[in-house]
Amino acid sequence: MKITKIAAENQMIPQNPSAQNDPDIQLQNLQNAQVSFQKLKEYIDGMNIVMADLRELEQNLDIADIGARSEVQKIILASIQQTPDYNLLAQMGLITSVESLLNQGEADRINISITQGIANISSAGPQAVLQ
Repeated sequence: MKITKIAAENQMIPQNPSAQNDPDIQLQNLQNAQVSFQKLKEYIDGMNIVMADLRELEQNLDIADIGARSEVQKIILASIQQTPDYNLLAQMGLITSVESLLNQGEADRINISITQGIANISSAGPQAVLQ
C-alpha cells in the first residue's frame, strides 16, 4: 500500500471518463493536492526568506535595488512551476498561475477548496461524488 501511495503522490490519478466519478479516487487526488499545496507554501515561504535576506544585504551594502531580488524571484517562481506539486494543482484546476501563490487571499481560497472537497467526500461516505 505504501508503494502505491508514493507512486500516486504528486500525480493526478485519472478516472474512467465513461464511468461515474469514483469518490475514492477524488479523495486521493484531493489528499495529494493538500500535500502538494503545503509543499508549495513551503517553497514560497523559503523564497520570501531569501528575498528578505537579499533586501537586508542591499541595505547593509548601502546600495539601491539592483534588480537582484526580481531576478531571483523570477528564477524561483519558474522553478516552482516545474515541480510535480505545481503540476498536480494545475491539472486539477486549483491553480492558474504561480503568482496566485503569492496572493494570500488566493492561497487561502485554494486551501479552503481542497479542505472542503476532502470534508465533503469524507462526510458523504461511499456515495460521495463531486461534480
